[in-house]
Amino acid sequence: MRLTIVGCSGSYPGPDAAASCYLVEAEDAGRTWRILLDLGSGALGALQRFTDPETIDAVFISHLHADHCLDLCGYYVLRKYHPQGHRGQVPVYGPQGIAGRIERAYDLPPGGMAAEFDFRHLEAGQPVTIGPLSIAPIPVAHPVEAYGLRVSHDG
Repeated sequence: MRLTIVGCSGSYPGPDAAASCYLVEAEDAGRTWRILLDLGSGALGALQRFTDPETIDAVFISHLHADHCLDLCGYYVLRKYHPQGHRGQVPVYGPQGIAGRIERAYDLPPGGMAAEFDFRHLEAGQPVTIGPLSIAPIPVAHPVEAYGLRVSHDG
């Protein structure tokens, strides 16, 4: 398993640093699995230095503050209007209300991003499996519903 810090500049992006975004990659059965932990402000541009955003298998959002989730709006545009055409859905896991939060940020009605994102809710104690990766959401103290995301590879 490899962890790449795409951005960690805090509550807003800096001139040379994106807000929260971590790329996790793991090899299994002849392919590379890729997940993102958060996609905060400024992260989508920086992510492209490390991988093609179209190769992401799932996105996990720890909480719904802008510095952890708002580049999902840009990722929506990339997926919807990609020059090679629609690429299908990518699962996006996050706290309750994630779909509404991101759709409102882009001024879309409920369900307006459904062709690009399969929004799913994180549940404490319910790990999610993506290829060889297991992602366990652990509730943390924060002003809003928030999770630490423990990632393990093959147990």
